[in-house]
Amino acid sequence: MQDLLVELLWRNAEIDEAADHLCQSLPGFSAAKQAYDDLSEQLRAAAGHDLYDRYFSQLIRYTGYEVQAYYSLGLGLREDVLQALGV
Repeated sequence: MQDLLVELLWRNAEIDEAADHLCQSLPGFSAAKQAYDDLSEQLRAAAGHDLYDRYFSQLIRYTGYEVQAYYSLGLGLREDVLQALGV
């Protein structure tokens, strides 16, 4: 069951496209992305590619756990709301 949920929610091109479209529509997203990209390049130049790559990989791994926790809480909250509404 968990593998099915991962496949439906995490490896879904439609969700990826919808999330990208949503991000593009958010005020300030493009500026924040550009600022991140600029700083990222500065850090890569200062630290070197290998150290930066290790850091970034670990950051993504770490934040992935946070995202999963918040997403799981959001699913639970939606379930509670639907149950409260009798849907």
